[in-house]
Amino acid sequence: MEYLTPDEMKAAEAAAGSRGLGTERLMENAGRAIAGAIDDRYAQLRGGRILVVCGTGNKGGDGMVVARYLRDGWSVLVILLGGPTLIKTKEALRNWTRIEDLVISVKDAEDLKAHKRYFQRADIIVDAMLGTGMHGEVREPLATAVQMVNAARAAKVSVDIPSGLDPLTGEPSAQVVRADITVTLHRAKLGMRGRDEYTGEVVVADIGID
Repeated sequence: MEYLTPDEMKAAEAAAGSRGLGTERLMENAGRAIAGAIDDRYAQLRGGRILVVCGTGNKGGDGMVVARYLRDGWSVLVILLGGPTLIKTKEALRNWTRIEDLVISVKDAEDLKAHKRYFQRADIIVDAMLGTGMHGEVREPLATAVQMVNAARAAKVSVDIPSGLDPLTGEPSAQVVRADITVTLHRAKLGMRGRDEYTGEVVVADIGID
């Protein structure tokens, strides 16, 4: 398996952008590929409950695209860790507007705990919280969200890299998602190497980058 550092991935995305494959198209391709992987791997659960837990960056935007593709055939709910005013990029915000009816926004850890039942009932949880820009310890309410994901009986699918795992060094934070499958985008990230206890099975998704 080939691995990229976060900087190498940024360079690959920038090169794709110079050829007309911008962030919005990459986000769309990523979400579609991840949704397809879920449909394939969990076909026996089709029609069940999927909970997508999103941060406010582009990884959260990827998760929102996943939710949009899966709403046909699954019961989908999105938890946004922070309100839409905290969404960091216009691409992620645009995707939020397309699934607004599926989204519950939570302000803090206590607010999140009030929605514990959705974690407990889910058949599949999609981790779309923290991506390759993650450094240091996971802060609230994401730390509590990671705990709730790990405590759930659902199958767990991480987008690109498990939240809480350093994408360069592979150092786990105090709270890190333990995924069953990680659908990594374009290439696996260097910090995932030898970290099977967090990544689970790694599936490489083609998102259109040459």
